[in-house]
Amino acid sequence: MKTLVILAHPNLDESIANKRIAEQLEKNIKNVEVRDIMNLYPDFKIDIETEQEALLQADTIIFQYPFWWYNMPAILKQWFDDVFCFNFAFGPEGDKLKGKNFVLSFTVGGPADSYSPLGYNHYRVEDFTRPMEQTAYLSQMNYLPPVYQNGMVYIPGVYNTKEAVEERADQQVQTLVDLITDLQSNDPEKVIKGFAKEWFEHFDVLADDGYFNNHIANGAKLQFVEGEFEGHEGFSQWYAEIKKNIKPNNEHRIESINVTANNGHFDVDLTVKMKAETTSGDLMQLNVKENWKVEITRDGRVKIHEYIVNSVN
Repeated sequence: MKTLVILAHPNLDESIANKRIAEQLEKNIKNVEVRDIMNLYPDFKIDIETEQEALLQADTIIFQYPFWWYNMPAILKQWFDDVFCFNFAFGPEGDKLKGKNFVLSFTVGGPADSYSPLGYNHYRVEDFTRPMEQTAYLSQMNYLPPVYQNGMVYIPGVYNTKEAVEERADQQVQTLVDLITDLQSNDPEKVIKGFAKEWFEHFDVLADDGYFNNHIANGAKLQFVEGEFEGHEGFSQWYAEIKKNIKPNNEHRIESINVTANNGHFDVDLTVKMKAETTSGDLMQLNVKENWKVEITRDGRVKIHEYIVNSVN
């Protein structure tokens, strides 16, 4: 398994966190390539063919950059504009990146409490990464939760210490190393349980249906409390009604989960508790048993072929 790191920092020599993270990733991940695109393309003239070839050779792509003005440095935006082009990353023949792991790894200067409805940035960090999440889905890539640390800037005598930033950078490296190790080990039960946790976290915030449909097989049988549906179109139809009636920031808690291998597929039995507030202001609680039939594709993605939900009194 090869890991590609697209490093995008306009002033890497002056960086503490991103420079340290890139250096440690090279030392601690086997079969890794780090491409410093600002160093490679200081004139912003991206060698599209070379960059696409690097992507084709990789199984997991980590995008490492500083979080600037709620976004990415200009060199990385230019890189995406040029490299993720029609009939490569999307379009009728644009399946070249299908199944590859897509990991955002960035450093955030502001404190964690500033990225909340009551903080001065008003939104969660993940709210600002939605365009990249959709980029991954459109490219048929496996979008994984972003990896980041807050308080990753050092202003002498004003904010933080160099040692504190370095310590947080090392924590971020360890998270990435653990992630790559897990992807390489690919233990089916661990993969499915991790996926189930992520699946319900996306339901909690009423994420875009693109995330869910990325993990639903064509023609999948879907049986919810509200009725029976089929495949991507059926899920989107059901989900649109759910989003009309339930507010975001609800809670799904997995009480139990059992995974059993079954002729190339896996049967997943879950007990889930849900708490939510309706758009009319009512509180609702629901206990359900869910039965999934899933596969783990050759590229390591969980695909749902059957999803049955039964309410429990």
